[in-house]
Amino acid sequence: MGVAQSHEWMFYEVMWRGWADRARVPYPVPWWAQAAFRRWSDDFDRGTYASKEAAFASNALYRYWHMVGVKDHRQESLIGQAGEIEPVYDKYSLTFFLYDPAAGTLSLPQLAAGGTVEQRIEAPHLPAVVTAFRAPGGAAYEQRTFAAAVGARQRDLAVTRLAVRSPDGRPREGWLCAAVLPAGPSGFQRHDRRGEQITDRRLTFLRYLPDEARVETNSGWGPVFDTPPEHHGVYGNPDFTHDPAAYLLRNPFHDLATGGKLNAALQAQDQVAGLCSAAFAWPFRVAGEEEFTLDARLPVDLYSGADDLAELRATPADALEEAHHAFWAAKLLGQGVQPDLPGPVAHLTDQFRQARAQLLVLSDHGEIHPGPTVYDSFWIRDSSVEATACSLVGDTALAEHQLGTHYPLRFNRGTGRIGPCAEYGFYGGPHEKDDREWDSNGQALWAIGRFDRTRGRDAAFGAKLYTPYVVDAARWLRDNRDGYGLLHSGWSAEHLGERDKPHYWDDLWGIAGLYEAARLAERLGTPETEELWAAYDDLKEATAASVRWVLAEQRRRGEWETYIPTGPGDVGRRDSTMIGAAAYFHPLRLHMGAKLGGDIDRAARYTLDTMYARFVTGGFRHEAAWNAYGPYLTLQLAHAYLLAGDPGRMDALLGWTVAAASPRAEDRAVALGAWNEQHAFPIASDYGEVPHRHWYMGDIPHGWAAAEYLLLVRDILFFEADEDRDPHLYVAPGVRPHWVPDGGTVAVAEAPTLFGAPFGYRLGHDAGERTVTVDVTRAPEGVRFVYPCRFGPVRAATADGRALPVSGDDVRVPAGTGRFTVTYG
Repeated sequence: MGVAQSHEWMFYEVMWRGWADRARVPYPVPWWAQAAFRRWSDDFDRGTYASKEAAFASNALYRYWHMVGVKDHRQESLIGQAGEIEPVYDKYSLTFFLYDPAAGTLSLPQLAAGGTVEQRIEAPHLPAVVTAFRAPGGAAYEQRTFAAAVGARQRDLAVTRLAVRSPDGRPREGWLCAAVLPAGPSGFQRHDRRGEQITDRRLTFLRYLPDEARVETNSGWGPVFDTPPEHHGVYGNPDFTHDPAAYLLRNPFHDLATGGKLNAALQAQDQVAGLCSAAFAWPFRVAGEEEFTLDARLPVDLYSGADDLAELRATPADALEEAHHAFWAAKLLGQGVQPDLPGPVAHLTDQFRQARAQLLVLSDHGEIHPGPTVYDSFWIRDSSVEATACSLVGDTALAEHQLGTHYPLRFNRGTGRIGPCAEYGFYGGPHEKDDREWDSNGQALWAIGRFDRTRGRDAAFGAKLYTPYVVDAARWLRDNRDGYGLLHSGWSAEHLGERDKPHYWDDLWGIAGLYEAARLAERLGTPETEELWAAYDDLKEATAASVRWVLAEQRRRGEWETYIPTGPGDVGRRDSTMIGAAAYFHPLRLHMGAKLGGDIDRAARYTLDTMYARFVTGGFRHEAAWNAYGPYLTLQLAHAYLLAGDPGRMDALLGWTVAAASPRAEDRAVALGAWNEQHAFPIASDYGEVPHRHWYMGDIPHGWAAAEYLLLVRDILFFEADEDRDPHLYVAPGVRPHWVPDGGTVAVAEAPTLFGAPFGYRLGHDAGERTVTVDVTRAPEGVRFVYPCRFGPVRAATADGRALPVSGDDVRVPAGTGRFTVTYG
């Protein structure tokens, strides 16, 4: 085991001792640290961290929190399970608590014995977190936290507003307190073997400026209070001790619990562990319906000087909150796709709006990043799905900015080499180059082609990028393959397995990307059309031949199940890395027309069933690589089942995933409608299942997961097929019978489509008459419809009053139909 750095060791010891001695002197140990101590294991990811203390300080196991932020701005703020606020790239977190001077009792929302905590999102369309805390037998407060922009330059800040009340109306007195601490919801310091220190929250210097009611944290600005506190105290390590016990005796919580006052110091430093802290107090007295209120502003952008402080304070908190509500209501309730789902599944619409908000907040000047901390960066892979989701739910400008501006910036023009491949023509920044993510060209071409379809001919989006960003990227896929015609070994997505092996995931994306490139060339009438189709055919044939060889070899070895493993180097590997094969259906639609051949199509369908039987326990368990559930992988599998014609399994997987967005553990709201990349077994089971080996937790909210959810709900309502030859739409293909009670309706209006024109319909269900009526409110010209009836066997159908032929449960409706009815038995 490696040696921990001194501050990592000190942080571990202070957190452990503070948690172990919490009954005597309360200390605000964050929820994630408590979760780790709940069943401690010295096993950690030795490939990433040098010591257990480094892994702990990095919070490698329980990366759950809530998030607020401003659309298209760079920095988000995280909210912890006790209402702690952590501006991601600043060096502190802010938390609140209550103190009763008469009784000498300290009530911390981090501790179960300190009172009760409830949290919620203010509304599905409002990225604002409400934390309600009630002290045992005492006062209570409600804390609302949101992000806003102020001033002419529209710089960011997080705003938190507190209101203290008496729960029973009886007179209550006490202190509302705020504490500035180094550790936040995301951890203390991420320090790994690669030298990455993405988050370093050490507070080596802390100062309170009473004339400005402002806190300085290291060299930056901390919180600014609208009302100056009456009491304050700042704590550090003045004698440079290396004794962890000293930190537990020299802090505001110890002083309040044992002496009833703060030290009144204005400044402190800690050059040993970076564990400076401070507390501020506002005495209150409330009775009846009275409230004591406090507003605090946390600078997120760079602010400096008196003019910036004046600008930060200039807009009243009421006005900031009103503007926040108005913006998000207009954006998420007034613009874009608005799924109208009946009562039993109305929560799906709420989650839809939350997922849209998360992607908008995770967009940094047009780049959608898959997370707010460790994943706060731009990946071609994630962004291709995220941009496509945005384009199909109505956030078209964001998708266009990402694909039209930021993708060309990732197109490499150099003449060097990236491993075995040419640099020129490859889409990728540091992530894609360093990890040999060979899927990125297929993803870029796929996303560009799909968006060109959605925007329509008049927008000419694809024409603007065709040379060199489409044609030369397609040539890169043609020219940079191994001796078997497949893409080289790499690590395109960490859920696929080892980076020293090839993965069919890359080839499937390459096929889909080349298909879209060739179709775009056809639409533009360019001379490269035949060349691109030849490249598509070549990769398709090589991939199909390889898959056939693998299937034959597995049969020769006596495998009784049919499955496509992660790649040709993994013959007989029957583990959860085969989830990459789900991409054959979603999002790539290679099953439409059985593009790799009927035998490969059947094998892909059998692979779905093998995965479901072996790796689904509610959600998709990915024990081969992550040792955790995979929310976005579960959504991919659900979507694959939708497209493969099994909406029952789709519904079951969707139900688990929606529940996984709002888990509770020991009666705490661990997340509020958001997903990690990995959902830990302990949290999924309320600590009923704690693995004996380490696992890895990705960021939350996870942008790729949010995008997968949007795409799935949208395709449940309708999806396109055969856009180039016999264009048609599947209407309500994933709507389950128990979703729509008698008199219930399902509707969507003005939804973008891959046909370049919007679509809308309203479906009504009359259970007594066993009839479904669909009114088409808007449709692309020349596009027919297919309605897969899920209520029962089809007995009769009409289109605008004319009888339709009935054969099976897929009702085929002519283009131009305004209303069709289906009677089932």
